[in-house]
Amino acid sequence: MPPKVLMMVDILKHEGKPAFVIMPYDEYQAMIEKLEDLEDSDAIREFRAALRRGEEELIPAEVVDRLLTDNTVKVWREYRGMSQKALSEKTGISEAMISQIESGKKQGSLKTNAKIAQALNLTVDDIIE
Repeated sequence: MPPKVLMMVDILKHEGKPAFVIMPYDEYQAMIEKLEDLEDSDAIREFRAALRRGEEELIPAEVVDRLLTDNTVKVWREYRGMSQKALSEKTGISEAMISQIESGKKQGSLKTNAKIAQALNLTVDDIIE
Protein backbone atom coordinates (compact mmCIF):
# COMPACT_ATOMS: atom_id res chain seq x y z
CA MET A 1 0.00 0.00 0.00
CA PRO A 2 1.48 3.41 -0.95
CA PRO A 3 2.22 5.83 1.86
CA LYS A 4 -0.43 8.39 2.61
CA VAL A 5 0.38 11.89 1.45
CA LEU A 6 -0.48 14.76 3.75
CA MET A 7 -1.62 17.82 1.86
CA MET A 8 -2.30 21.31 3.03
CA VAL A 9 -5.90 21.90 1.97
CA ASP A 10 -8.75 24.15 2.94
CA ILE A 11 -12.26 22.91 2.27
CA LEU A 12 -14.86 25.52 1.48
CA LYS A 13 -18.49 24.74 2.06
CA HIS A 14 -21.56 25.79 0.17
CA GLU A 15 -24.92 25.38 1.87
CA GLY A 16 -23.23 23.41 4.62
CA LYS A 17 -21.62 20.83 2.29
CA PRO A 18 -18.01 20.57 1.10
CA ALA A 19 -17.89 22.27 -2.30
CA PHE A 20 -14.36 23.46 -3.09
CA VAL A 21 -10.80 22.64 -2.09
CA ILE A 22 -7.99 25.15 -1.91
CA MET A 23 -4.48 23.71 -1.95
CA PRO A 24 -0.94 24.81 -2.80
CA TYR A 25 -0.31 24.77 -6.53
CA ASP A 26 2.76 22.50 -6.32
CA GLU A 27 0.71 19.89 -4.43
CA TYR A 28 -2.04 20.20 -7.05
CA GLN A 29 0.53 19.66 -9.83
CA ALA A 30 1.95 16.60 -8.03
CA MET A 31 -1.56 15.19 -7.64
CA ILE A 32 -2.30 15.70 -11.36
CA GLU A 33 0.97 13.96 -12.32
CA LYS A 34 0.09 10.97 -10.14
CA LEU A 35 -3.37 10.76 -11.73
CA GLU A 36 -1.84 10.88 -15.20
CA ASP A 37 0.61 8.11 -14.22
CA LEU A 38 -2.34 6.00 -13.03
CA GLU A 39 -4.19 6.60 -16.30
CA ASP A 40 -1.07 5.60 -18.26
CA SER A 41 -0.73 2.43 -16.16
CA ASP A 42 -4.39 1.56 -16.81
CA ALA A 43 -3.93 2.14 -20.55
CA ILE A 44 -0.87 -0.13 -20.60
CA ARG A 45 -2.76 -2.87 -18.74
CA GLU A 46 -5.69 -2.59 -21.15
CA PHE A 47 -3.35 -2.74 -24.17
CA ARG A 48 -1.55 -5.81 -22.82
CA ALA A 49 -4.88 -7.52 -22.15
CA ALA A 50 -6.00 -6.70 -25.71
CA LEU A 51 -2.74 -8.19 -27.03
CA ARG A 52 -3.39 -11.41 -25.10
CA ARG A 53 -6.93 -11.56 -26.53
CA GLY A 54 -5.57 -10.99 -30.03
CA GLU A 55 -7.39 -7.67 -30.40
CA GLU A 56 -4.19 -5.64 -30.88
CA GLU A 57 -1.07 -6.25 -32.92
CA LEU A 58 2.49 -5.04 -32.45
CA ILE A 59 3.92 -3.81 -35.73
CA PRO A 60 7.72 -3.68 -36.18
CA ALA A 61 9.21 -0.20 -36.54
CA GLU A 62 10.49 -1.00 -40.03
CA VAL A 63 6.94 -1.71 -41.18
CA VAL A 64 5.64 1.49 -39.58
CA ASP A 65 8.41 3.46 -41.33
CA ARG A 66 7.45 1.90 -44.67
CA LEU A 67 3.77 2.66 -44.08
CA LEU A 68 4.72 6.34 -43.89
CA THR A 69 6.46 6.32 -47.27
CA ASP A 70 5.31 3.34 -49.36
CA ASN A 71 1.97 2.13 -50.66
CA THR A 72 0.04 0.79 -47.68
CA VAL A 73 -1.50 -2.18 -49.51
CA LYS A 74 1.92 -3.31 -50.68
CA VAL A 75 3.50 -2.88 -47.25
CA TRP A 76 0.73 -4.77 -45.47
CA ARG A 77 0.64 -7.51 -48.11
CA GLU A 78 4.38 -8.05 -47.83
CA TYR A 79 4.25 -7.90 -44.02
CA ARG A 80 1.53 -10.56 -44.06
CA GLY A 81 3.80 -12.68 -46.28
CA MET A 82 1.45 -12.71 -49.25
CA SER A 83 2.22 -12.46 -52.94
CA GLN A 84 0.05 -10.40 -55.25
CA LYS A 85 -1.22 -13.70 -56.65
CA ALA A 86 -2.21 -14.96 -53.18
CA LEU A 87 -3.97 -11.68 -52.40
CA SER A 88 -5.73 -11.87 -55.76
CA GLU A 89 -6.94 -15.40 -55.05
CA LYS A 90 -8.10 -14.50 -51.55
CA THR A 91 -10.02 -11.39 -52.65
CA GLY A 92 -11.19 -12.27 -56.14
CA ILE A 93 -9.53 -9.09 -57.40
CA SER A 94 -7.27 -9.45 -60.43
CA GLU A 95 -3.52 -9.40 -59.95
CA ALA A 96 -3.39 -6.56 -62.47
CA MET A 97 -5.74 -4.44 -60.34
CA ILE A 98 -3.75 -5.17 -57.18
CA SER A 99 -0.57 -4.19 -59.02
CA GLN A 100 -2.17 -0.94 -60.19
CA ILE A 101 -3.36 -0.14 -56.64
CA GLU A 102 0.09 -0.84 -55.23
CA SER A 103 1.80 1.27 -57.89
CA GLY A 104 -0.62 4.14 -57.30
CA LYS A 105 -2.08 4.03 -60.80
CA LYS A 106 -5.52 3.24 -59.36
CA GLN A 107 -7.10 3.72 -55.95
CA GLY A 108 -9.69 0.98 -56.00
CA SER A 109 -13.32 1.32 -55.02
CA LEU A 110 -14.51 1.11 -51.45
CA LYS A 111 -15.70 -2.44 -52.13
CA THR A 112 -12.29 -3.40 -53.54
CA ASN A 113 -10.46 -1.83 -50.61
CA ALA A 114 -12.80 -3.58 -48.18
CA LYS A 115 -11.96 -6.96 -49.75
CA ILE A 116 -8.24 -6.23 -49.58
CA ALA A 117 -8.49 -5.04 -45.98
CA GLN A 118 -10.41 -8.15 -44.94
CA ALA A 119 -7.89 -10.43 -46.66
CA LEU A 120 -5.04 -8.66 -44.84
CA ASN A 121 -6.89 -8.70 -41.48
CA LEU A 122 -7.14 -4.90 -41.41
CA THR A 123 -9.76 -2.17 -41.54
CA VAL A 124 -10.34 -0.13 -44.68
CA ASP A 125 -8.94 2.88 -42.80
CA ASP A 126 -5.65 0.98 -42.39
CA ILE A 127 -5.07 0.78 -46.13
CA ILE A 128 -6.54 3.99 -47.54
CA GLU A 129 -3.83 6.58 -47.92
